[in-house]
Parts: sequence; C-alpha cells; structure tokens
Amino acid sequence: MKKIVTIGGGNGQSNLLDALYKYFPKDVKISSIVSMSDDGRTTGELMRKFQEELGMHLPPPGDLRRCLFMMSDSKKRNEFQQYMETVIERDVKISDMTVWDYFKYVGADSDFKKHLKKISENGSKSDYDILGFTLPLSSSIKGHKVGNVLMANLYFNLNRDYHAMLEVMHEILEVRADIIPVTTSRAYIQAVLGNGEVIESQDRISNVAAYSSGIADLKLMEDSKHAYQHKDVFKSIKKADFIVISPGDLFTSIISNFVIGGVKDVIGSSEAKIIYIGNTTNKGGETQGLTHLDFINKIERFLGRKIDIFVSNNKHLELSKDERIIFQANVSVKGGDFLYLSDGEKSELERRHIKYFETDLLDRKSFYKHDKKSLADILVQLIA
Repeated sequence: MKKIVTIGGGNGQSNLLDALYKYFPKDVKISSIVSMSDDGRTTGELMRKFQEELGMHLPPPGDLRRCLFMMSDSKKRNEFQQYMETVIERDVKISDMTVWDYFKYVGADSDFKKHLKKISENGSKSDYDILGFTLPLSSSIKGHKVGNVLMANLYFNLNRDYHAMLEVMHEILEVRADIIPVTTSRAYIQAVLGNGEVIESQDRISNVAAYSSGIADLKLMEDSKHAYQHKDVFKSIKKADFIVISPGDLFTSIISNFVIGGVKDVIGSSEAKIIYIGNTTNKGGETQGLTHLDFINKIERFLGRKIDIFVSNNKHLELSKDERIIFQANVSVKGGDFLYLSDGEKSELERRHIKYFETDLLDRKSFYKHDKKSLADILVQLIA
C-alpha cells in the first residue's frame, strides 16, 4: 500500500483532503499534517479564554476540525460536516452546554444520539460519559463553531490530552486517514519583512492588507521557540512514499509547519518524493506580486531540500468586471491575481530537474479554489 502525507493548513489543505476522499483510490494510506499556528477569529478567542480562565494552552482546533470531517467515512458524513461548521447563536455560558447539547442545537435527533453513544461506548474512552462532558468556561458560547467547542471540551475532559481528544474525534467521525497536528506546543509565528519590520501572529500576517515590504523570514515567537513536532509527524514522514504540500497561504498555512522543531530535519532525511500543488493565485499582502517560482524558492529554502514535482493550473478564465471584483475581494485573494508558469520559469524548473505538470485546476464557482476532481485526477496520475 502506497503511503502519502499531505502538509498544509486552512482551506487549501481541507479542500485537498475532500478531493482525496471523494476521488482517490481507497488502497492508499493517507496521513495529513496540519498547521497549528492559527490564532485568529473564534479559534483565537477560544484559545484566549482557555488561557485566561483555565490557565492552560489550547492547541488551535480550527484547521484540524475541517481536515477531520473532510476525511470522515461515516454514513453520517454530510451531517457531521454541517454540524461541525455550524455557528452557535445562543447567548449562554460555554459551561451551560454539554457535548450532546451542541448536537441538539444543530438539530441532531435521537437516532443520531444512539449513533454517537454506540461509537463512544465501543471506542477507546468507553469509560467516559462523553456526551455529558461540559467545559468550565464562563464566557458566552455565542459565535463559536460547534466543532471547535466540541474539540476543546473533549481536550479538557480527557485529562488535557490532545492525542486522546483526536483519537476520540477520529472514532466519532470514522476518519479514513491519520489527521496529525504538526505540534501541540504553543506555536505562534512572526514574519520579518525585508525592511526589518516584524508582524506578529498568524492572524495579522494573513490579514494585513498592505505590507510596507515583502516577507523575508518567518520565525516562531519567543514564547513558542521550543515548539517541537508531534511524534506522529516523524513516524508518518519516515514511512511516506510521497509528501504532498497542499495549496494554501504560503507563510501562514505552509511554511508555518516547516519552522516547527524537527520537521525540516525529518523531511530532509526522507526518501519520499515531494509534490507541491501550486496556488492558483497570489494574495494581497502576504504574497503580493509573487510568482510560482517565488513560492517554490521560499518553500525550498525552509524545507532545506528541493521539491521533485510541481503541479500548477494553466486555465485562463475570462472574468466579467463584476466577477473580477468578487474574485479579488475574496479573503483568500485580497487583491491578488491568477498565477501561471511563464516560459522562463519552466526553463528554470527544467534546469533544476523539477518536473512540472500543468492542467486545468480552476474551480468555476470560486475562481480561486482548485477543482477537486481535477486535483485528484492529476495526483492519481502521479501517485497511484
């Protein structure tokens, strides 16, 4: 059985996993290493409340949440996906709701409860009343996603053991892959710009619209400098035949994995071939004006080795004026533009013995996401 490891974060990684789940051969072993530098929006708010009220670090659940349900093999996969992404609008204390209350809120019925109880009673934590767990936070649950508070609740009640929480999540969702956090240590990042300015936190790096200079370096912040790879990162990469670097924000979703202690070394010593799936666009701020070759150069710098295969989109879309406005206003584009390999870049890749494959990868609804069927098809050609 061939073994592949995907590395990334955010929407790019979860979109890739959904493609692999739906269209990839089932006789391929998939592991997914997920960035853990998220500190924004509701994920960041939940992390701050954990620190303020409980005095402990909550490793961010957001990116893991999406990856888990994208690889769910449950007969209730669609319900789980809907439930996990639902934002709770009830203005009550987090401590006032049990795990089952989360599911009741989103409309789960008694049959769904029986399904959950059966899984939990046959799982690794059968001696726990998982559906009755509560999370002792006094802040409001309003605005939080069900999946995030579920994972935070399990983490707290399973003896603050993130591995145990993930084990239960794999069981509940019947996940057909190993979803692995790159680290469970504090992993806050900072970007150093070419002019020496420093931008701290993943959220700010990703969402600063106009940079005074391009990003020259990415580092762990002082309180995170000892962050080290999760033990399963080492195991999965050492066994891998292929490492697939997913599309996604270059620094905050991709390179944020490589600055974690041990990751660069284990990838550098791996015999796996590295496939990098290029973004369809660059992004205002974080990667404004960068080309495909710029992306590759920065990834190779932080990897400490070259990639073997590069996959890029070659479909040019003729967008109307209104479509282009909508496209460039998207949070994942922010004024950026489409990326295509130039003839000069192709020559440079050939000189460096990097194979490249171009195909129509554009999703016709979002204009910037990768079409899942096309993405899976090209990976089948390269891997299966």
